[in-house]
Amino acid sequence: MKTLIHILPLVCALLAAAAAAQSPKIGYVNGLRVENESVLTKRFVEQIQKEFAPRERALKELQESGAALEKELESGGAAMPPAERQAKQKRLVELVQQFEQMRRAYAEDIEVRRREARAQLFERVNAIIKVIAEAENYDLIVQQAVYGTPQIDITQRVLAELAKEPESGGK
Repeated sequence: MKTLIHILPLVCALLAAAAAAQSPKIGYVNGLRVENESVLTKRFVEQIQKEFAPRERALKELQESGAALEKELESGGAAMPPAERQAKQKRLVELVQQFEQMRRAYAEDIEVRRREARAQLFERVNAIIKVIAEAENYDLIVQQAVYGTPQIDITQRVLAELAKEPESGGK
């Protein structure tokens, strides 16, 4: 009985040390995969395409009119009166400049919208990760890693939660 009284505190101390030495729960989210496969990304892409479709059509029309004018100058430019040919050449230069200016503005605006959409996506992803971490008692979840085993990869769960988002994109 005396030995049991001496051993019991030792056993309790060993159990407490084992519990304290338990390894942390770690998770990994593949950010690139989330960005490429999420429903929210697809919604953002569709939204951006709809938003910029009129500008894309205007660029295409401007390009086509410039190409038609250039073809007209090539085929009949030699037979045109010099004043008319110069006027058409001047108009062609103006069209090319206008096209380049519109193309640059279009590209810049699309890039800004893509960055905004990506920021919204990862804001939402981070909120989902935090909910998962708190619900499942994770000590650490990382999005950037050189290597992660399938046992700690929670990307699919994050994608599933993103898929549950309403059509408005979570807003």
